[in-house]
Amino acid sequence: MTLHRVCRWLILLPFLLLAGCGASLETYRDQGPAWDLAQFFNGKLVAHGLVTNRSGEVTSRFRVEMVGHWQDGKGELFEQFYFDDGRQQTRTWHLSRGADGHWRGTASDVVGEAVGKSEGFALNWRYQLDLVLPEGDVVRVSFDDWMYLLDADRLINRAEISKFGISLGEVILYIERQP
Repeated sequence: MTLHRVCRWLILLPFLLLAGCGASLETYRDQGPAWDLAQFFNGKLVAHGLVTNRSGEVTSRFRVEMVGHWQDGKGELFEQFYFDDGRQQTRTWHLSRGADGHWRGTASDVVGEAVGKSEGFALNWRYQLDLVLPEGDVVRVSFDDWMYLLDADRLINRAEISKFGISLGEVILYIERQP
């Protein structure tokens, strides 16, 4: 093996080792309460969240008011964001149930389709998003989005934001169904 090849493997080795170090959705397969995205995101919900940078520093806080409607396995989830700096943003998700716990979603700022799967009390989405920054610039990022159902009315949402495989930060949300 040449020195060049040895150096290349030494550089790649940490990344290859980290590739297998994430949570697996199957870990949650037999753990309840069982997740049903359509049931949870039906009606009015409120979320409180924050955004952190890659160092873990909180860069933004926000509240989201949501309303979901479902019919025949297809749903629409409207989200109104209120940020601590006064910015507001809306997003409307169009969601559909697939086979075996799979879900698909689109929104105007989602590139292509969000694809997810649920097992037990967890759901994992992956998608690209054209993220509007506070200055108004738009940057395309990837989301690895995990939702953990606490009970029938509450969940924790944690999403890693990355670009070119490099972590930029996280979004953490507490979502609660409203009466």
